[in-house]
Formats: sequence, structure tokens, C-alpha cells
Amino acid sequence: MGKRKNVLLLLSDQQRLDTISAYGMDCICRTPHIDRLAEEGMKFRNAFCTSAICAPSRASVMTGLYAHKHGVIDNYTDIKEGTPLLSQCMADAGYYCGYAGKWHVSPTMTPADCGFEDNLPFMGYGFPGSRVFPSLKFDLPPANTPNYYEEYLKENGFEGVDVSQGFMGNNPALQIQEMFCRHDGPVESTIEYFVAHETNRLIDKAKEKDQPFFIWSNFWGPHSPSIVPEPYYSMYDPKLIPEHPSYCEDFHDKPYGYYLTEKMWGLSDYGWSGFQEISARYFGHCTLIDDCVGMIVDKLKECGLYEDTVIIYSADHGDCMGAHRLIEKGAFTFDEIYRVPLVVKGLGTKDNDSLVLLQELMPSILEIGGTKPPEKVDGESLAGLMEGRIRDNGRKDIFCEYHYHFYTARQRMVRDLDYQFTFNENERGELYDLKKDPWMLKNVCYDKEYAGIKRRLMDRMSAYMKETKDPAGIWFERIREFY
Repeated sequence: MGKRKNVLLLLSDQQRLDTISAYGMDCICRTPHIDRLAEEGMKFRNAFCTSAICAPSRASVMTGLYAHKHGVIDNYTDIKEGTPLLSQCMADAGYYCGYAGKWHVSPTMTPADCGFEDNLPFMGYGFPGSRVFPSLKFDLPPANTPNYYEEYLKENGFEGVDVSQGFMGNNPALQIQEMFCRHDGPVESTIEYFVAHETNRLIDKAKEKDQPFFIWSNFWGPHSPSIVPEPYYSMYDPKLIPEHPSYCEDFHDKPYGYYLTEKMWGLSDYGWSGFQEISARYFGHCTLIDDCVGMIVDKLKECGLYEDTVIIYSADHGDCMGAHRLIEKGAFTFDEIYRVPLVVKGLGTKDNDSLVLLQELMPSILEIGGTKPPEKVDGESLAGLMEGRIRDNGRKDIFCEYHYHFYTARQRMVRDLDYQFTFNENERGELYDLKKDPWMLKNVCYDKEYAGIKRRLMDRMSAYMKETKDPAGIWFERIREFY
């Protein structure tokens, strides 16, 4: 066997596809370092997470399985005992495994329990700025471990750094989470810089070892609260951010939960001008992360490891950020939260249009490492597509799922390049004609004109449910003729 490639997986949290300027989607957000990775490598244009919630999506990356199979159906449940894990398989294959940043894969198992030799994770919900920034209301710090970010601040003379100009909605029942704040310290005192700094420490350690490495580095952002310093805080003029085409949403043909979620965040009264303010800081956060990616790339080059390292950049899911008058993610299957960036440098150089799943990173990374999953996973390795040996994976549609976030609402979604059907267990269904209605504003689920298309997609959903032993299939099969 020839020399095996190192693998660096960079995962952001809640980053929308159109914030990566390499995708050319008319977004004003700039990401030159990630763009350069795409130029030297390739990007997938139709990559989707299979559950647009943090922990279920991350656990799918770790296991290669759908959430209902690995067990992490929300941000609090755990991976089923005995499930093969990406990091353990890489360690067994002789890789040095290191982990940096946000964890949120399991509430009980640490990265060390999963085969990562070296790690300083943010456990639990794990926002390391909570109880560190005196003026921050958001209060969900790392759980059951030291706050390594707080220790970093003290060790480097940044103790006492604070935030200001916090912005949140006007729902009196939700005055506990800022949408954004200005970080009033230098860039070197930010959470994202700390994650990049920690990643570079792992790279230094990997260089000392006579073995290939697998490092999984996880940025906390641009997940709200977007806490960013200057110049990023003021980098984007809110007034120049155009209204999202779906901000005109009126919810009249959508499940009632969508309306309630919009009201919960308390942003209705601010109008689009409020979302312009939020989006400007979110974009600044994305560019801050991009510069941190540049730091990591520089370290790889300095260590002479860049050419031998496959770098994968993606996100666990996206963010509505004003699409359909919504923010963050939840029980809605819009592209803004399910379609994710996926950039790969170090294998091939041709972009790919195949429908691919984020959880397929698990068998892909194992193949790069010269091994395979010990058990069948839900999907196939993307290594051939990444290398350009294969141009089309033959997939015609994808299957996604949702269980719980804020409220229980099991959803299943089947999507191809022309239509998307969503099964909401106790709500009306959704069907969108993506060619005529790319922003999913008009629900045609009960239009007679689309009856044949609806039946075809329901048949595909039934097949996916049977193949994956989805427990939601019992109810679906009993009521589908009346749905």
C-alpha cells in the first residue's frame, strides 16, 4: 500500500451554503480561503445533511447512519451502544486521531471514548463563551469538563474579555439567547481562533508521529449567537443585504408549527431590516471562520503536510437566516437548512453534481484511510466522486428525517432535483415544484395536477422507510392513502 493521506475534517455549525462564495450564489459573504480549497480541489453542488439538527447530524457523520438507526434523534439522546464509529475505525487502521472544538455527538461519550487520542472538546451543548463573557445572557457552557477556552484566555492574557451590542428578539419568554454580539477583544481571543489554535496544536503533534493523522476540527459558529470582533462585526453593511426571496412567506399553506416557530424567536416586528442586522454579523462570523481555515492551511504548509492532506470543509446543517421569515433550524425541510457546503481538497479537481449525503463522509474517510466500515452503513463512499474517477453516483433522490427540536414533530422528506415531498406525521403534507418554485413558497401537495408526482415520491419514501427500518413507516403506511 502506498503512503496513506492525512485527513482533516473541518466542520462549521449552522452555515448556509450561500455563505461560501465559491458556490457563486450571489451572496456578498466572502470566504477566500475556503474558495482556494475549492479551486485546488472540488466541491459537491448537491450535498445534503440527513437531519438538520446539530447532534443527529454530527452523529450521522460519526456513524454513517440515519438518526433513527444510530439513536441520536435530538440534541440530548445518545448513540446506540455497539455502533461502529468513524474515529475508532480510523484509530484501528493506524491513524493518529485528534479532535478540536464543539463536540455535540454524544452527551455521555467523550471524544476519547470514541478513539480520539488527543482532544479538548466543548461537551454538552457546549458554548464556551457562556459564563466567560460577563455581559452575555446565553447560558449553556460546556458540561462535565473544564472550559478549555476559558483556560486559553487566562493563559494568554485575555481574561475579562467581554461582549457588547447584543441583539435578540422581543418575545418576553425568550430573553435568553442573543442573535449576535460584538466581541470586544482581539481576534486572538475569539472562540473560533481558539479552535484553529487548538487544531494547529494537533497538527504539530501529528507531525511528530510516524503515522498518518485524522483530525476533526469543529467551529462553534456561525451558529447564533454570532459573537464576532472587529473588523468582522462591521465588515458587511446590513443595508446592502438583499431581502431573501422567501421572506414574503405567509404560512397559509404550511404546517402551523412553522408559524409558531417564527413567533417564538420574536423577530417579526423587526422586519427585513432586523434580519439585515443579524445576517451582517452572521456573514462576518463566516468570514472569521474562513480566516481561521487560512490559519490552519498555513500551519499544514509550514509543517510540510499540506500536499499529503485531504481537507474536507462542510457544515452539520444550514440556517434559514430570514428565509421563510425563520431563523436557525427546526421542523422545516427547506434547502437553506438541509443543503450544505462540501468542499474537498487533496483528491480530485472536478466539481460534482451528484446528490450526496453528509453521513457518507464516514465511509469516504475510511476509504481514504485504506479501510471500510465494519458494518453496512446508510450510503456509499464518495471517494470515487471526490477523486473524479466517478462522475455520477446514480442517485436520483435523497431521504431525510427530523424528530425533535423545541417540539416533537416527526418529519420525513424525499427530494430529487425537481420536486420535494415532506411527510409531517400530524400535520398537512408539503410538495414543492422546485423548477417553478425554487424558494418553496407554494405548497402543491393537494393540487390534483401533482397527484401522480406526489404518489411517486410517496412510493420512494415508503421504499426508504422499509430499507432503513424507519419506525415512522408504520403510521405512514396506514394513512398514506388519506394523506
